[in-house]
Amino acid sequence: MNRRTFLRGACGVMLGLPLLESLRPRDAKADPASAPRRFIAFFMCNGVNMAKFFPSTQYGALTAASFGATRAIAPLAAYRDKLLIPRGIHMAPRGYGFDPSAGDDHAKGMGCKLTAQPLVQGSQYAAGISLDQFIANKLNPPGTPALTLMVGSKTPNVRGHISYTASEAPVSGENNPWLAYRDLVGGTDLEEEALVRLTKRRESVLDLVSVEYEALLKKKLSKADRDKLEMHFQTVRDLEVDMGGSGIIPRELSPERAAEIEAIDPDTVAFDAEFKKVGRMQMDILALAIATGATRSATLQWGSGAAGPIFKWDGMAHEYNHHKLSHGNTRDDDTGSAVDGYEEMLFNIDRWYVGEYAYLLDRLAGYEEGGATVLDNSAVVFMNELSDGKRHDFRDLPYIIAGSCGGYFKTGQYIKVTRQSSTVQDKDAPHNKLLTTFANAVGCTEEGGGPIANFGSFGEPGEFDELKA
Repeated sequence: MNRRTFLRGACGVMLGLPLLESLRPRDAKADPASAPRRFIAFFMCNGVNMAKFFPSTQYGALTAASFGATRAIAPLAAYRDKLLIPRGIHMAPRGYGFDPSAGDDHAKGMGCKLTAQPLVQGSQYAAGISLDQFIANKLNPPGTPALTLMVGSKTPNVRGHISYTASEAPVSGENNPWLAYRDLVGGTDLEEEALVRLTKRRESVLDLVSVEYEALLKKKLSKADRDKLEMHFQTVRDLEVDMGGSGIIPRELSPERAAEIEAIDPDTVAFDAEFKKVGRMQMDILALAIATGATRSATLQWGSGAAGPIFKWDGMAHEYNHHKLSHGNTRDDDTGSAVDGYEEMLFNIDRWYVGEYAYLLDRLAGYEEGGATVLDNSAVVFMNELSDGKRHDFRDLPYIIAGSCGGYFKTGQYIKVTRQSSTVQDKDAPHNKLLTTFANAVGCTEEGGGPIANFGSFGEPGEFDELKA
């Protein structure tokens, strides 16, 4: 069993540590195959610009040409040997009312994507557990759910949720990085004195475990483990510095500044302005949680279905939010006027999200374990509620898998998984088979032993064998 290592400091503060090979039992092998395998979903909304998303090269090995400047996946060029891009997968249950389920296509795209279950009439929430929580139930310590994080505005219905603990039991993603971080380091169990020091005095968690840290350094650690500790603690310090200047940690403000903040609409401008900053904080927290063994499964949801921010950063200066642009219209219900050049705007949004995905891969690849990296031992899945957002299309879904999950997946490949001539199809390759493949990749088993045969209640049993090493 994978055991999480902590430093327990003053006032009950706990800080998770990365796997240190020098402190493993002498009979433990530094074998990559023995490292824990993890699942991470990196989830966006509203579809993509399909004409510019996938590799420009033929199926087979990914090359430098696969990531040309006209491709949304261009920011991933450095990771091409660690990527697996499947093509031709459709959602199950299908959209357009083809399969029995409550909810519109946006609702299904959110509620069905990690569950492969229909939406329940009335609540319109999914009728079963999601893959992330299923994995957590199987592999995390008892009572430890999957880490569920969010960036941006949270819609209080099915469109604001992708994670479920059971039928009609959605998990609300935490969109406040400080609360997520405090929970990660054990902040919810802090004594009052420690909580005051952390929040009001801005004292670092690292300061509260400094005595224990110094004692750890006196042990016989290898250079690799010392380097790993230094990187881990620097990541925590950098995260705290970022949070301290973000306005997320509660602080006393001047009356003038407090009035300015009070006047901002938290569902639009305020959240949009913090979208990138908060997103990177959440990815730092997620990487820390995965690397330290706090969880084997996590989701990061960017925005809500049929919504999303108005992108005004990194060279983008859009007038309309992501959902409106996905329809090329100035109104969410398509009753407005056309938006000139919306396809290029969508391409820029897609490329920006892929760049943030690459940032998460950087963080995970920075942690080494057993001769590999945390990224190598994970399946980090880039996914979207739809393919073509304008058509609300559930076919030919955009998936990217990073990491081989301990050698379970092929990497460096672009693979067509449907037997049909066109990838825009719903005859075979349902997405529940991908969920089943992920469940087995991380090591889940049926109650009586053996691999997971079928995840969800729609689609087909079995795995996508063509994706396996």
